Amino acid sequence: MPAVLLLLLAAVSLPPKPDHYVTDRAGVLRNANALNEKLANFERQTSDQILVYVDQHLPPNTTIEEMGSEAMRQWGVGRKGQDNGAILFVFVADRKMRIEVGYGLEGSLTDANSKRITSTVIKPEFQRGDYEAGITKGVDAILATIHGEPYGGSGRTVRETARRIVIPLWVWPPVVVFCIGLFFLVFRRRRGVMGRTFTSGSSSSSWSRDSSSSSWSNSSSSSSSSSFEGGGGSGGGGGASDSW
Repeated sequence: MPAVLLLLLAAVSLPPKPDHYVTDRAGVLRNANALNEKLANFERQTSDQILVYVDQHLPPNTTIEEMGSEAMRQWGVGRKGQDNGAILFVFVADRKMRIEVGYGLEGSLTDANSKRITSTVIKPEFQRGDYEAGITKGVDAILATIHGEPYGGSGRTVRETARRIVIPLWVWPPVVVFCIGLFFLVFRRRRGVMGRTFTSGSSSSSWSRDSSSSSWSNSSSSSSSSSFEGGGGSGGGGGASDSW
């Protein structure tokens, strides 16, 4: 039986893990960047990871329930051991949607609450042809529903935490000793130089300060659109599917 289950899971056609919180492959969102940043900030505050995935069609031979469950697992949505993640799926041409909920958020984002959001918040906007309004209002309803969960944020997303350079404590003593030795070496050399006589031609410095040729740059300036990295969530199974 386990081998059969593995074969069934392998048959689920799943797109690659998104690199942002909002993926709009149907081109219906004008505010995708703003919505992406809202979800990144929500993770910073709560550690909950909420994704939006929009496309025209479901992958071939895959139900929306199969895709939702497998995406939670393979994309690692939510923190490891907490599974505090959720995904809003919308397939425009198929007229299908689903809120897939990780185990850690099922206490508040229950199947009933998920169905209420899809049927009373999102569906009316979709029926009017306003996909952006439906998705935006749906996301706001999801965030409001799970905001009372006890998970706490660290002020950083998983991606931002992974990019931080953490220096172990045992590294500091050798670094301090090295810096002290370097200081005394430079100090002695400067004293020797001070005793020499410089000519007026010494104004041509051996190096020039050219900021344009700097060997490093502040990479944070290119991170205006926050990126998503799964936190190791192992799955879900709750939620609700709907159509319009």
